[in-house]
Amino acid sequence: MSIISKKTGGYAAMLTGAALFAGLALGASAFAAEPIVILEYNQSTAEANGYEGTHPFRMDPNYSAHHKVQPNETLSHVMENYYGGSGLDFSFVQMAIVKKNKSAFVRQNPHYMFANVNLHLPSVNEIRAMITKSATATSATTPAYEPHNEIYFFGG
Repeated sequence: MSIISKKTGGYAAMLTGAALFAGLALGASAFAAEPIVILEYNQSTAEANGYEGTHPFRMDPNYSAHHKVQPNETLSHVMENYYGGSGLDFSFVQMAIVKKNKSAFVRQNPHYMFANVNLHLPSVNEIRAMITKSATATSATTPAYEPHNEIYFFGG
């Protein structure tokens, strides 16, 4: 059932239950001059954002892949093909790929990637280890103390 008010300019507001009763009791002039919009969400938030529960990087945190870079292919293309829909933040994924594949990029710049190079696409656990600097992230060849990565302040 709908009520059409002269004030709404011919818009019909669909009313049900208590709202219909209140509208009849107060009169049609008590309604706002604009129609009422009711939104209904049938999807979960993850589905609405495109995050699939069956994505391999979401299913297995140790899942990793390899990819051979084709000419004219960008890192964004690779990340979208492999990590798209996983729900991972691409800025962390980009950092992890560059860090794992230093020789695949010019001066570790993600915008300059060599063609015909095999990329190791790190797993969620590998990315997490890089971010948190856990014991699994440091390799045996990397010294624990790297003086060139520290900032020193002199003076007062």
